[in-house]
This record gives sequence, structure tokens and C-alpha cells, in this order.
Amino acid sequence: MRHTRLSKRLLRNILACYHRASDTDRREGLYWYETAHNDAKALASRYAITVFQAAGVIAALSPSNKWGSNLIDADILLNSWRAGKRLPSVGVYGMRNVEKAGRILNGTNNGLAVLSQFNEITGPKTWAFYQLIAEPISCELVCIDRHAKAIAVNRVSDDSVRSLVSRSEYRQLSRHYAHVAALVGLLPHQVQSICWITWRRLQGALDQIDLPF
Repeated sequence: MRHTRLSKRLLRNILACYHRASDTDRREGLYWYETAHNDAKALASRYAITVFQAAGVIAALSPSNKWGSNLIDADILLNSWRAGKRLPSVGVYGMRNVEKAGRILNGTNNGLAVLSQFNEITGPKTWAFYQLIAEPISCELVCIDRHAKAIAVNRVSDDSVRSLVSRSEYRQLSRHYAHVAALVGLLPHQVQSICWITWRRLQGALDQIDLPF
């Protein structure tokens, strides 16, 4: 994925997945980040913090974490923080990301300063995830993970596909999802969410359909 030009194969695969979405897939994916934003708002209200801080804590604990566990871990951490207790080792990577969450909660800003470092520390995926949860309606970023990559290349069995997305792949795949989003009249993250939900349901077994390129 070193080429800067758009790949017709990647566009076809993303579109193929998008067009296999059921009405339920489409509805859930369309509002996935808005629902996540509401979850962050609920945490913010419960622990008297800003929604930016809540989104930051969620994002800090998100790497390799399933969404349900991600929210539970954020709640556990915030509960300990509010009680003045030592922050627990939650999340897949333990204290490494817990410390980032603590800096977000204890900083003078709303978490933006710490989360912006994720571009260097964790990568653009976590930064995009934070911004999409914090401001899903206005954000035009797309969260590219290994599943988004697998959708684009239409393979799930190869270990190289399952691996983490490199920075160059992230930039390239983001452009492809944005292009598909423009074609179907949605935001990039909405296309990504719809495709992710569809891909999960189909377990990667997509039939190629006739597309206009």
C-alpha cells in the first residue's frame, strides 16, 4: 500500500462490504459513534468530568480492547479515580495506558494535549477513536484498525492482514474509506462502522458483486 493513487481493488472490496449490509447493520453502523458519544456523556455525568475527558479515558484504554470491556474498564478506572484510590490495572495493556488515562483526568486541559501525543505513542487510530467519540457529528476522521484493513483487502486468514496497521497503510486506507463515503453520501466513519458490523456478521465471507469500476 505504498502507492498514493487509489486502488480500484480496495474500493471495490469496501463497497462490496458496504452493499452487503442489512438494514440492521446500516442503522447500527450509521449511529455507532453517536451511541459511543452518549456512553461517554453518561460517564462524564456520573463522575463530574468533561465528555472530552471521558472520551479520552475510553480511547486510552481502547487498544485491542473489545467495546463492552472498554466501557467497563473506563467505569472501573473512573470510580477509583473519583474515590481517590490508586488507579487499577485495567485494559489489555495494563498500566501503560492507565497512566495516560490518569494524565487526561488530572491535567489542566480536557485531554486534548495528552491524546494528541497518541499520534506518536499509540498511533492515529487511538487519536481518531477519541475524536470520533468526543465529536462524532462534526468529525470526518475514520478509525482504521486491522478489521478495516481486512475489509479493504477482503482477507482474514493471512497473519499479515491481521497485524497492526502501519502509518502508511492508515493514511492510504483512510483515503479509500473517505472516497467510498463520498460516493454513498456518508461520513467516512459511518462507512467504516457499517462495514465493520457487516464484516463481523458475515465473518469475512463476501461474494464479489458487480460494481461500476
